[in-house]
Amino acid sequence: MPNGIRVIIADIGSVLFTFDPEHRFELLSERTGLGRDELNRLLFTPPTEADEAFETRCEAGEFTPDQIRDRVADLTGFDGGTEELSRLWTSAFTVDQAVLDALTEPDIPLAIFSNNGPLFADYFDQRFPETAAWFLHRYFACRLRARKPDPAAYEAVEEHLERALDARPHQLLFIDDNRRNTAAAAARGWQVHTYATPKILRDILAATA
Repeated sequence: MPNGIRVIIADIGSVLFTFDPEHRFELLSERTGLGRDELNRLLFTPPTEADEAFETRCEAGEFTPDQIRDRVADLTGFDGGTEELSRLWTSAFTVDQAVLDALTEPDIPLAIFSNNGPLFADYFDQRFPETAAWFLHRYFACRLRARKPDPAAYEAVEEHLERALDARPHQLLFIDDNRRNTAAAAARGWQVHTYATPKILRDILAATA
């Protein structure tokens, strides 16, 4: 059971938000005329074993939102603007209200720690204002220039939260659905919960009260 928690840190996809990539494919297909498999190949699949997928490069902070828009246009023929592309990209995410309610119940500062790229990070307030308002501390891979489970990403979060809230690693509770990510945090002394259901999460968080 967690104790002495100063900050609750949540992942986005499949934790705070349900994740439906097929909905995103459907909308992108409508706008580009390309099929789902072709979009997946161009945007989300590594071109070779030695290369990273375009989306992974976006998450790592290689491109600004406008640069992403231009590259997506080159790859797919998309002819809309950056704001529209962000709307299409983030259409895969829907707030899980049960999870948000569970996270906000303990009245503990909340943080985001996500591998999402700038099409989510830079438009979080605009696309999901009621949810974003709860998360004043935000750590996106594209801004950290490191993706989970890279230790550099966790180190950057630790350093910022120590400065901002005087919180030490053992006072951080990290919630992620990926066991590699929670294991990397646990190895640094964070308290962790590998997310499964809102009910289990609520029971875990009740111990912080």
